[in-house]
Amino acid sequence: MLDGITILDLSTVGPGSRCTWLLADLGADVVKIAAPPSAGRIDPPFHSYGAGRGTRRIEIDLKADKQAFLDLAATADAIVESYRPGVADRLGIGYEAVRAVNERIVYAAVTGYGQTGPSASWAGHDLNYLAVSGYLACQGNELPGATVADSAGGGMQAAISILAALLRRERTGEGAYLDVSTTNGVLYLMALQIDQYLATGEEAAPGTTLLTGRYACYDVYPCRDGKWVSVGAIEGQFFRNLCRTLECEQYAARQFDDDAQDEIRATLRAAFATKDRDDWVAELAPQDTCIAPILSVSEVPDRFAELVQEVTHPQHGSFRQLGPLVAR
Repeated sequence: MLDGITILDLSTVGPGSRCTWLLADLGADVVKIAAPPSAGRIDPPFHSYGAGRGTRRIEIDLKADKQAFLDLAATADAIVESYRPGVADRLGIGYEAVRAVNERIVYAAVTGYGQTGPSASWAGHDLNYLAVSGYLACQGNELPGATVADSAGGGMQAAISILAALLRRERTGEGAYLDVSTTNGVLYLMALQIDQYLATGEEAAPGTTLLTGRYACYDVYPCRDGKWVSVGAIEGQFFRNLCRTLECEQYAARQFDDDAQDEIRATLRAAFATKDRDDWVAELAPQDTCIAPILSVSEVPDRFAELVQEVTHPQHGSFRQLGPLVAR
């Protein structure tokens, strides 16, 4: 799909590396520009970011030899960097320096807070971007357990922007500079809650909206074996199906009655406690009830076995990992 597209990757971890990982899975030739070994640098685990599949690694000391990078940039299609604002320019490898040797370059600067604004120079990680976007507050300040900001907020937004810029370049011949803010990407994910506040003044918080636990029809429940199920029966027909199967049809018409939620939730909890998780899923999922098991990380690979592949690392040997998740 992206065969013949060369991307230089100056990132090490975070949204920039999520972006190039995705582009490599789409067929791009990703060249990882690695700095010389440093005692102060933290490298990602050997098994992360697809274990470098679809990428080549070149070591360049950018402080001493920027020309080596610019020589590569002269024939590249896109560059992804994740320095703080101004760092790439100080190194002599910023957009204008690269554009001087390659006018068609698509240059993506992927940062936590964007190139401008009061937070632009802040150091940060995934948790910080979720914090300032309202995401954490909506789920009661609980840690998310996944790099939502780096992956969906920054990495995917950067990849989409690069793909769009490459498409435009095919039509116009012009390159592009892309200022990708990971936090802005999370704001996109939070649009339902933010737009609700802007339009109505109602602020989403735990237990106050459909998506944050206000209603029993959209919640999680423990089962007899200590495992859990998720229920997302938002539409009336799905909730009616659930109530009918659980023999509590008296609540079907009170799905969004605030006065009935504690009673409905208690009834559902009591019902789910009578059988094991997988038994409930086997019974309810075919009945159009919007139910799914809450799987542990150790259960997921077997559930999605077709997406797991065997890889071999030169130092760490063979191990399994998630393979490309996008169609090519």
